Amino acid sequence: MPLPPELLRADLALDAVQRRLDASHHLNPMDEVEARARFLRGGPVRFRYHPLRDADELLRACDAVRPPEHHPLGRELVDATVELRHAVLALRDRTSAAFDALNAVSGWYDEVGVPPDFQPAVRAPDDSVVPIEQVAQTFRNVLAERGLNRWTVRQDPVMSARVVVDAPRAEVRLNPRATISETDLRALVAHELDVHVARAEAGRRQPLRLFGNGLAGSLATEEGLALHAEAAAAGLPAGAADRLALLAAAARRAKEQGFTGLYRGLEPLIGANGAWTTCLRLKRGLADPEAPGVYAKDRVYWIGWCTVTRWIQQGGERRWLGVGKVGTQHPVAAWIAAGWLNPPG
Repeated sequence: MPLPPELLRADLALDAVQRRLDASHHLNPMDEVEARARFLRGGPVRFRYHPLRDADELLRACDAVRPPEHHPLGRELVDATVELRHAVLALRDRTSAAFDALNAVSGWYDEVGVPPDFQPAVRAPDDSVVPIEQVAQTFRNVLAERGLNRWTVRQDPVMSARVVVDAPRAEVRLNPRATISETDLRALVAHELDVHVARAEAGRRQPLRLFGNGLAGSLATEEGLALHAEAAAAGLPAGAADRLALLAAAARRAKEQGFTGLYRGLEPLIGANGAWTTCLRLKRGLADPEAPGVYAKDRVYWIGWCTVTRWIQQGGERRWLGVGKVGTQHPVAAWIAAGWLNPPG
C-alpha cells in the first residue's frame, strides 16, 4: 500500500525544519566555565546563550507541516511536529512554563516501575586519557569502515554532554573539554555509533525521513538501547542505575527548586563536580536557572533503562527496533505488514 503523496510532502517539510534547528547550540550555555567560577565565589548562577533569532520563522514552518491525520503515520508526523514546536518555543521564551510544556509533551515526566533485577557488567576503572582529537579520529574511522561517508565529526565547545549525535545533520559532535578513557571510548562507540548513528541510518532508508530523525516518544527507547549496548561493550560504571534514578529524581526537584538549592542537596550525595554537572544539565536553556524550572530530558535515561530492560525481559524482538528511531510502543510489525516500512536489514 503506497504512502499518500501529501504524507511524503509533510515528511520532507518536517525534515527541513529539523535540519534548520540546531537545538544544542541554543540550549547549552556559552559561558559554563565563567558561570561556574562565579558560582564558586558565592554568586548566583547565570548563563548566556546563543539566541534563537529565527524562532518565529521556525514556528511558521512547523505550522505549515500538514500531514494527513487520517493516516497512522500522518499522526506520527503530527506528534513529532508538536514536539519540535514546543522545543522552538522553549528556546525562544526560556521560561519555566515553556520548558514544562516541552517536558510534558515529550513524556519526560513519565514514571516507570523499576524492572526486575538486571545486573550489567561493571566497567573496570581506567585512568587512561585519550586526546579528544584521537577520539574524533576513532569515530571517523569507525564511520568510514561502515561506509557512512555522509557523517561528519567535529568538536563543539558549546556542549554539556561529552558526545552529541545530530541525526538530521548527520553529525557527531564532541565536547573538547571531555575526559575520555580507552574504556570510555569503547563504550561511546557502542552507545553513540552502534545505536544512535546506526538507527538514524536505518531510518534514512525508510520511505519517511521521520524514521531517521526520530518518532515522537522514541527517545527513551533510543537511550535505553544505547545503555544496553554500552553495557555489553564495556560495562556500565559502578552504580550506574542508581545514578540514573537519582538524576530522574533530581529533575523532579529541579521543577520546584533553583540551581543553588538543588546543588546543595546533591553535593553531599555525588560531590561538587557531579552536582554541578547535574544541575547544569537540568537547568540549561532557562533564562533564570535560580528560579524553579527544569529541562527534564535527562529523565529519559532512567525511563529508557527501565523500559528497555523490561521489554527485553518480556521477550521483545530487537529486530523490530532496527527499522530506525522508533520506540518499543510503536506497532512496527503492523506498519511493515501494511507496506509502509521496509523490514529491518
